[in-house]
Amino acid sequence: MIGLSKLNRVAKYYASRPQVQERMTEQIARHLCDILGTNDVAVVIDAAHMCVKMRGVKDADCITRTTSLRGKFKDDEKCRAEFMAAIPRMTNGQR
Repeated sequence: MIGLSKLNRVAKYYASRPQVQERMTEQIARHLCDILGTNDVAVVIDAAHMCVKMRGVKDADCITRTTSLRGKFKDDEKCRAEFMAAIPRMTNGQR
């Protein structure tokens, strides 16, 4: 068990590097598995990308969600369903 501030530090550490969101989600999941000593980890990241908001399609409301499910969250259908049900649904890019 870890405190919320530790989760923020881990996310900030990986987010400070130029990279894609999918890789960052996997890196955070792997890091949490290591420091918690378990394979049962689920990471969900919702992010607003400035390149989408400011350039190109200029979609101000777009949010991208990535997930990394490991251990029970990946292998146990009931556990995965309960976890995903606890996360607010996104519709049209918004929660």
